[in-house]
Amino acid sequence: MAWWGTKGASDPTRKNRFLVEFGNGGVLLSVSSVTKPSVTIEKKEYRMINHFYNYPGIPKWEPITIKFVDNKIWGEGAKRSTAHVLYEMLVASGYVDPDKSATVRETIPVIGTSKAAMMDNSFGDGTARIYQLDHEGKRSLENWELKNPIITKISWGELDYGDDGLVEYTLDISYDYAVYSNE
Repeated sequence: MAWWGTKGASDPTRKNRFLVEFGNGGVLLSVSSVTKPSVTIEKKEYRMINHFYNYPGIPKWEPITIKFVDNKIWGEGAKRSTAHVLYEMLVASGYVDPDKSATVRETIPVIGTSKAAMMDNSFGDGTARIYQLDHEGKRSLENWELKNPIITKISWGELDYGDDGLVEYTLDISYDYAVYSNE
């Protein structure tokens, strides 16, 4: 028996117990996977006479990727899909379809995609959250709050006649920094 299988010794965290939440829309139900935050610490190297000495530099938070399964959302008299929600996030951030830009310019000035618009309109309160849950899926063991997230890539997947798997979309998010808590 593995070391974590002994009675009462430990409770390893499972990869499939998590929730992702944006400040504007609550828990995202069609998420199939998410990368947790990671940080790279820049190394500074200094030379003194005939030796090199290493010192830590500035931390840089790496982007995360969220994968979604295409899912139709029914309710409130309308049908929406994950693809539609991702496109709404893009539009909410300031993107204007070139075919519609003439009509939009008549009503509001087009200023393009901005960080403030993306944070406020696509992410609500300017945060994205990842909750890692216990073995029962009830209590949060690890929380990550991504501050000032921006969308860097949306991919609406790939189609293939030779594959009967689920359609997956990806959303790449960069952020200024992440805050960890276990509350």
